[in-house]
Amino acid sequence: MLAHVLMIISLSITLIGISGFIATLKTCIYRTKDGLVTGADPCPPSCIDQEGELAGIGNTFRAFTERGLASFVAPTWAGIGYLSAIVLTAVITSIIALFIDLEIPLLAVLSIIAVLSCAISAIALRTRYEQNAWLPRTTEGSYAGAGAEARGPDEHFTPALADFAQPDTEIPLPESDDLSTGEELEWYWVEQPFSYIKIQQAGTEGYVYTVHEPAISAVEKTVLQETYAHLRDIIVYDTTEADSKDHFEPAVIHRIIRDFHPAIPDDRLAILTYYLRRNLSGYGLLEVLMRDPALEDLSCNGWDLPVFVFHKVYGNLPTNVLFQEGELNQFVLKLAQKANKQISLSNPMVDATLPDGARVQITYSDVVSTRGSSFTIRKFRADPMTPLDLIRLGTYSPQTLAFLWLAIEHHKSLLVVGGTASGKTSTMNAVSLFIPQNAKIVSLEDTREIQLPHKNWLPTQTRELNAEGVKGDIDLFSLLRACMRQRPEYIIVGEVRGREAQTLFQAMNTGHATLSTIHAGSVQEAINRLTHDPINVPPVMFQALDLVIVQSIYTLGKRRIRRNLSIHEIEVNGHGEILSLPLFEWEIRSDTFRQVSHKSRVLDEIATHCGWSQEDLTRELRKREEFFSRALALKNPTIRELANAIHDLGD
Repeated sequence: MLAHVLMIISLSITLIGISGFIATLKTCIYRTKDGLVTGADPCPPSCIDQEGELAGIGNTFRAFTERGLASFVAPTWAGIGYLSAIVLTAVITSIIALFIDLEIPLLAVLSIIAVLSCAISAIALRTRYEQNAWLPRTTEGSYAGAGAEARGPDEHFTPALADFAQPDTEIPLPESDDLSTGEELEWYWVEQPFSYIKIQQAGTEGYVYTVHEPAISAVEKTVLQETYAHLRDIIVYDTTEADSKDHFEPAVIHRIIRDFHPAIPDDRLAILTYYLRRNLSGYGLLEVLMRDPALEDLSCNGWDLPVFVFHKVYGNLPTNVLFQEGELNQFVLKLAQKANKQISLSNPMVDATLPDGARVQITYSDVVSTRGSSFTIRKFRADPMTPLDLIRLGTYSPQTLAFLWLAIEHHKSLLVVGGTASGKTSTMNAVSLFIPQNAKIVSLEDTREIQLPHKNWLPTQTRELNAEGVKGDIDLFSLLRACMRQRPEYIIVGEVRGREAQTLFQAMNTGHATLSTIHAGSVQEAINRLTHDPINVPPVMFQALDLVIVQSIYTLGKRRIRRNLSIHEIEVNGHGEILSLPLFEWEIRSDTFRQVSHKSRVLDEIATHCGWSQEDLTRELRKREEFFSRALALKNPTIRELANAIHDLGD
């Protein structure tokens, strides 16, 4: 009788061992479009890091152990069967070892089996208790909200915070400090229900911007590492650019994950898919920051330092995202690759545009930056700023925009002046909607930022070649000279900072209306920059410049605001002196705009050209102010609809 019992026990253990071995062996198999190919190395893909190098024997052993344990904790009927078998084995072997007199070798073997079975049973039962995974899961996507109502920032959120706890994981995840004692100012979703942002007080260090993403288990980490290697091979070797996106469809990713680990619950597939997209096709650690529409700038000053962001409401904030030295070098190389630029120790600095239109400046290694690689990313709105946005934000008043509308419509040239991040380019883009719809427009930029709905618009940008001995750089000066041969009515220059300014002023003096920006804190500072080295525009040429708009950024309480400080007309007197005559000014105490001069050379020239009386001129200005009032009452008109309405009123 005892022999039969021992035989049954041995058979049960053998079956469990074979099942675990088969499950582990599956992780060493790579699927390609041509069939199944076994890896040349005996370790599974989980022991290969993200650079494709061996991580060591320890990772291999851990991967096999985690795979074996996963068989007993999976919330499936197979997992319950494995668990029942190992528990039964533990009970039977323990009873036999304790209560039946056996030979010493056989007793030793049964004792070892009993101890191992009890240990595995205890771990599996504890894991199932913590995950509440006693019965098989029957609903799909419960985490992703398929069967639950989505929560918003206005609803009670506390019970769900545990779902987003930050894990200690090899897969790049932001590690958040313990900020639970700080005052929480705000939280909001970035990609519901996977990532959200909290802005809160961190002791005496001020406000901190923290990224929160879903936690993943040790088993899921292994599955992700294996799937990374497989998808990387598919994307690099097995696809063309046209069909690579198909491999990121949820159904495709779910099938690949199932190939590596059939026991992964359905409600965890969405989370694993999120991380696969984030790390392979997205920006990795910066994915949440890049997706947050409330951020304007992202910057990293070196490794082991927090990434800083510029928030539209709270200004500059440190984050809980940081890079180690090797990670940062790899990340800046990835940024350069996304921007189709080359960066190396011989060419350690790159200015480029990312696929989503964001502007990026990169330094590689410690050749230039002593703290190591660094980057600064300037994000732009998906939908360009419009005059209605400027009014809603309080940057301009309907009266000032009505004046600019009339001026730009009648081919007046203007220069937008301001400091860094003051909104110069956004303002210039917004007021460019006042350009007549069919006018020929040519824009010149180092990095594409201008977005116009006009069909007769030719956008151009500079080109920089890094190859030694190869000529072909195209700067703003070259673009501007070529632009003059295209008979433009309006010329838009993203920013003047060099010799192209002289050509721009020559274009003004030959009858072309121009719009441009320049870095300066005031009208006089802008004039000083333009009339001295290295630009040296002769004062007499300022007669063609009609208006200068000064814009700045301020902090009011906890808010960051941008305001049009003043609008000036430019004149040159008989002695060759450049004069700036203020027309509108911003009152900081009341946060209002006031007209400081009712005499305007620009308006007088427009009235003379159109044959208007003073009453006609006043009526045209009032008509445009009323237009803004009516348009603001509408619900989010598109930029095309707004441009058409502006064109109809101008006619």
